[in-house]
Amino acid sequence: MEDRKDQIIEAAIRRFMHYGFSKTTMNEIAEDIKITKANLYYYYSEKNALIRDVIVRLTDEYREEEEKVADAHEGTTYELIIKILELRDAFVRKYYMLHMNENLEWIKGLSMQDFFQCLHDRDVKALFEILQVGAEKGEIDGEELYKTAEIYVELMKSLSLMCNISDIISGIPNQDRFDEVLQKQKLATKLFFNGIGKK
Repeated sequence: MEDRKDQIIEAAIRRFMHYGFSKTTMNEIAEDIKITKANLYYYYSEKNALIRDVIVRLTDEYREEEEKVADAHEGTTYELIIKILELRDAFVRKYYMLHMNENLEWIKGLSMQDFFQCLHDRDVKALFEILQVGAEKGEIDGEELYKTAEIYVELMKSLSLMCNISDIISGIPNQDRFDEVLQKQKLATKLFFNGIGKK
């Protein structure tokens, strides 16, 4: 059963990467892996359930890469955060159609809001752990680290959203904005770290 679910998720990722969530049908995903629509609905009774599993798969993939970067890093906490921004930038570029669709109508249901809150909380927790290491090394102020992580994550997401809002509204991706987003995030990170540096 897990093998079939994996096949469905992989097929869905390929479709979603190219067409986005809303323009991909369950029937197209079923055709891609040569199963009936009824068989697909046996595993996923609704499209949102499949979308959730796709996002979980990609988030887990990203988190594994982030952990590898953190484990191999030997520089400062600030330098690690910059590396993570660059990693996230590469990930968003690869899965841009999914990133752009995060903000569309389909996520307004309560179950999806709870789901995205869980993903947000994972981002905050991962950064909090990085900041803890920085505080232990004496690089940053160790007070209110969890709140600091929350604010930083929200700041980075806000910058990304503001730079991509016209794409989200129009539904037309403009990948030229990636460099703008990354540069703004790097500058904001520098200012942020100047503010939380050891006093």
